[in-house]
Amino acid sequence: MTDAWNGFDVVMLVVLLLSTVIGAWRGLVFELMSLMGWFAAYFAAQWGTLVVSPHIPVGVPGSPLNHAATFALIFLTALIVWGLLARLLKVLINATLLGGFDRLLGALFGALRGLVVLLAVAAVVTRTPWVELPAWQQSRGAAVLKVISVGLGFAPSSQVDADSRP
Repeated sequence: MTDAWNGFDVVMLVVLLLSTVIGAWRGLVFELMSLMGWFAAYFAAQWGTLVVSPHIPVGVPGSPLNHAATFALIFLTALIVWGLLARLLKVLINATLLGGFDRLLGALFGALRGLVVLLAVAAVVTRTPWVELPAWQQSRGAAVLKVISVGLGFAPSSQVDADSRP
């Protein structure tokens, strides 16, 4: 590993900064509401598909196409409704004195989200031949992600074993 940053490091920094800025802009409450909205939309679609699908005129009622279209319709509708509720809550928070604190916590949430994205990318890379690329091997960010992955117990056992050899 060298002291210079390479392309991987620059991309990692951009991901972290972008996620942090988006988190600060949106605020913690909106970020958490958005995250919960994805789960709520999924569960609403799972539970509502069989009930609503006979009323959706796509394909033959009860067919896989009918169920898929109904699932997608319920999912998107629930996601939009939840998003509107999240925006309303954001407006209410910003109308109080908690707006700045919400944005600060949103930035921290965004940084954490960016780190999770980078850990996921690193997990994919370490399971492919890309891990042998010289640019990945020399990346300062990849080395940091490796330490975090091993520390959290997320690294593949082959990587941990390779690190423990003298």
